[in-house]
Amino acid sequence: MTSWQGRVFVSTLPLARPLDIKTLAATGAGVEIFAEGPRWQDPENGLKFMAMLLRDYHGPRSLHAPFYDLNLASENYPLIRDLTLDVYKHFLEIAAALRCEHMVVHPHACTSPIYDPASARQRVKNVLPLLASAAQRAGVRLAVENIGRGSTQLFDSEEYINLFREIDGIFALLDIGHAYLNGWDIPRVIWQLGDKLAALHLHDNRGRDDEHLPVGTGRINWRLVWEALALLPAAPALVLEYNEEVRLNRILADVNRLASMQQLGTDTCEA
Repeated sequence: MTSWQGRVFVSTLPLARPLDIKTLAATGAGVEIFAEGPRWQDPENGLKFMAMLLRDYHGPRSLHAPFYDLNLASENYPLIRDLTLDVYKHFLEIAAALRCEHMVVHPHACTSPIYDPASARQRVKNVLPLLASAAQRAGVRLAVENIGRGSTQLFDSEEYINLFREIDGIFALLDIGHAYLNGWDIPRVIWQLGDKLAALHLHDNRGRDDEHLPVGTGRINWRLVWEALALLPAAPALVLEYNEEVRLNRILADVNRLASMQQLGTDTCEA
């Protein structure tokens, strides 16, 4: 029977005030630091701010690396690919300094149908071993997220699963909302990833847009997700990645519901 106590995290994305993060930390929930926005324009200032904010917090942490303006799969500009690689290496050091167990990266999407997605996939595959080595040196797991929709996704479900069989030292961050929008067989992907599944982003949608709604308020069949997770040999991090409009009391309620489930397959987290 799987216990999820201590494995429920919350993205700092919807937490507008430092007080919100302190309130969350007091619950014992994990924190996924969303390293985007004005505070992170200077990464060292972002690091100092988060270290100060979490100085009395000893629970689990992860870091979502920046992705706006970056692209590991840039079609025409090697300088952008090189810059993205350097930024991610630097943020692995930041993740280590903040005692994070994993760092999420976007492999990025196919930006236009005029480009060849197979070539873009190969560019990402070429650089991931370099990031994996940097992550190993930092003592942080490198977690690659599934992103994109339809023709813009670089990796469909089979390609995504195989990515972690082909490349050593990388782990999966399965975003349930993104997978649902792309029609993935989510339970099967969870089973196939197995111990390569470091974490999941949990959020809901109504099948049209990437809404990042609270769990249970969209159309995703969460019972199937919980049943698949209950069969895993070890508990990945369950990261609530809600949009900025979700209030703190709803986030805290969902943290408590998930953390109290002794076996996710026997319960649900509904609205």
